[in-house]
Amino acid sequence: MDLLVWHYSCNGLFSVRSAYHLALARARPASSSGIRWSHQLWSKIWQAHMPNKAKVFIWRAIRNIFPTASNLHKRMPHEVFYCPMCKEAMETPLHTFLRCSFARQVWALSNFQWSSINSADLEDWVHALSCKLSPSDFSLVVMTCWTIWWTRNLKLAHKHFLYPLQVIDFAATYLTAFQSQKLRNEKIVMQPQPLWVCPPTDCIKINFDGGLLDGGRALGIGIIARNAEGSCVAWQSFCWNRGGSTEMAEALAAREAIRLALRFRCPRVILEGDNKVLINKLASNPIVVDVLHLSSFFISVSFSFVGRLGNSAADLLAGTALNQEGDASLLPPGLEYVLHEDIAY
Repeated sequence: MDLLVWHYSCNGLFSVRSAYHLALARARPASSSGIRWSHQLWSKIWQAHMPNKAKVFIWRAIRNIFPTASNLHKRMPHEVFYCPMCKEAMETPLHTFLRCSFARQVWALSNFQWSSINSADLEDWVHALSCKLSPSDFSLVVMTCWTIWWTRNLKLAHKHFLYPLQVIDFAATYLTAFQSQKLRNEKIVMQPQPLWVCPPTDCIKINFDGGLLDGGRALGIGIIARNAEGSCVAWQSFCWNRGGSTEMAEALAAREAIRLALRFRCPRVILEGDNKVLINKLASNPIVVDVLHLSSFFISVSFSFVGRLGNSAADLLAGTALNQEGDASLLPPGLEYVLHEDIAY
């Protein structure tokens, strides 16, 4: 007795699902580099030490299944198809990350100097990088691509803009923050660290941090206010184009943190940073005197110290120096992850 076998499924039985995958495989053109290294590329992407959303992002970019202007134009012909960053060509994934003048500026300022960016296929380019670069550098390149796309969306939705150097700094800071948090989670039993503690119910805690940027030629300041539930009430991220020291940056951040509290009229405030000797070391500094003067306007104000892990949110904002501020409705990338991970329950 003859038996019909559908050899495109494991059990030999026909199914609509197996027929669909067969038709899809035959309709899809083979990649220029073939299927032989495709599995290897995806393995490197999924095993990389970077946020999962960055992995999904680069996967969607390679497959061209994310909302570029050209893809939106195919579905909605009334939508423009040119690149919103340079307005010089049709926006495709390859253009967005390699050919756009904005992307070229980003890569020119980065540590990755491409000898040629004339690749005709984004998947070929990503695969070449995965073979050429170390795992950490490969993760940084993907995060930089993700930040380029986030900057593009930021410009369209909120009319804000990151300059190429800010894109590089943001991607590196975000990736470092993610990796340090992941490492802490893996070693938390062996090496416990102080985390962020929620304030009392009638109090707002404002964490601040400051640091040097651009080789000491600028100061980065990060401030975040959170309530008793640990939720973000307000945040600020600034860059001061002036020289100074780390202590000066911390003192400026403390002053701006107090000013933020005054704007929200918080009667009880905890001001928290990771510099133990701020007040003692800068006692005669007019900025610190200004901080102490401003603090007299509150019913209760206290200064407390927390380790760097407990101050991760402010540290992230200081390192990115976005020259922006906002509330919980518009959190910068990476901040939501830190806010979730740094609370000591």
